[in-house]
Amino acid sequence: MNDIYQSLFTPLPLNNGVTLNNRFAMAPMLVFASNQDGTVSQDDLYYFALRNRVGQLLISGAMAVSEEGLGMPRQLAVYNDSYIPGLKILSAVMKCAGNKAIMQLHNAGREAIAAYQKFGRVLAPTAMNFPFLPYVPEELTEDQITAIIDDFGKATQRAIDAGFDGVEIHGANHYLLQQFFSAYSNHRTDHWGGSLENRMHFPLAVLHKVKEVVTQHAQKDFIVGYRISPEEVHGENVGYTIDDSLQLIDRIVEDGVDYLHIAQFNYKAYPAKGGNKAIATLVKRTINGRTPLIVVGNIFSPREAVDAMQYGDIIAFGRNAIIEPLFAQKLYFDQEDQIETSVAGRLDDLALSQTLLDYWKAPNTILAPLKGLTY
Repeated sequence: MNDIYQSLFTPLPLNNGVTLNNRFAMAPMLVFASNQDGTVSQDDLYYFALRNRVGQLLISGAMAVSEEGLGMPRQLAVYNDSYIPGLKILSAVMKCAGNKAIMQLHNAGREAIAAYQKFGRVLAPTAMNFPFLPYVPEELTEDQITAIIDDFGKATQRAIDAGFDGVEIHGANHYLLQQFFSAYSNHRTDHWGGSLENRMHFPLAVLHKVKEVVTQHAQKDFIVGYRISPEEVHGENVGYTIDDSLQLIDRIVEDGVDYLHIAQFNYKAYPAKGGNKAIATLVKRTINGRTPLIVVGNIFSPREAVDAMQYGDIIAFGRNAIIEPLFAQKLYFDQEDQIETSVAGRLDDLALSQTLLDYWKAPNTILAPLKGLTY
């Protein structure tokens, strides 16, 4: 291995005692390959079998913890025990090369498109019109909020029972946890909304429930991670700023996670409202060594991977995990010149579902950021 890349293969201890032997992770991405009922399909197994060497942390695409929070058709689900047999096979496939299988726990909230198709309604912190949605969500009641928090706990138990090595709480990408934290989408005046402190209550309650289940039922080395979008700024529409999210991040880290994962399109992006330090730098300073930081976004080449280590402790591959599942392995064995950089002419070898390919090819889809792939 070239000495230039040594930092990418330096062991990293997590707070729970697990030591990772490289600094690569597979970013969570929807595979759109599940069976119609959300159970694991053979296509899911093919996809993850091909990618179980991407990094030490292999994070699944979002798995629905509540039926009313099901985001997309062909999304994997974990909202009842009937899913466990298939998930046992999936976890075994993900970790059979010696890496850690992490289940991402998800509720889409207002963006639960598949739930809307199924039930004709979706649930969100506040009933309001969103110009980008063809429906108005219903406002969650206190009992419904409590039930969803419990759903995250039950899903964590199923992850344990299915043999996963950890879970990642999905608090990013405008889904339910972020919707509660956002002043744009949360207009509540109760315990769950209003002040910045109150808007933190729901994501922190989910974290506490997950950790409670892990403490009571999992082995000590079970991993709990949290993914967050570090700001929600769209022009003059501000849900929260980086200064706001740093306060939530501080609380999440203080309450105890084994890693924090920031969701960005560019690992060295600066705050939308300006500033002289990159977002990841500000997050890392706030964490202050208390837990590892995963960075992601526009990390394609070996040199970019090395550069990204200035901003975080672990780098996650999204598009690279699709294009070149053996990136880390080839780098370790001095085969840098053999790293694939395009899917052109290789689609049949990459175990991608037809639904996923159709989404990439369609205009104005939620997968638009992946359109950098070369066909």
